Amino acid sequence: MTSRDTYRAFVIPVFVIILACLNYTRLTGTENIRAIHSVTLITLGMGLGILLMNVITYFRNKSKM
Repeated sequence: MTSRDTYRAFVIPVFVIILACLNYTRLTGTENIRAIHSVTLITLGMGLGILLMNVITYFRNKSKM
């Protein structure tokens, strides 16, 4: 894995997580769940899952070397 691939594996999910968090904090009316709330939370969860998977894979590959 090159340094460019490693950079992409961590920066893109963090960027998605930041965008989803900023979008969620700007939403009003949390008493009724709207479709945009669901989409934002799913996006946030997917970003966290991808980041966690990349971190685990990075440390597994690093320990094999």
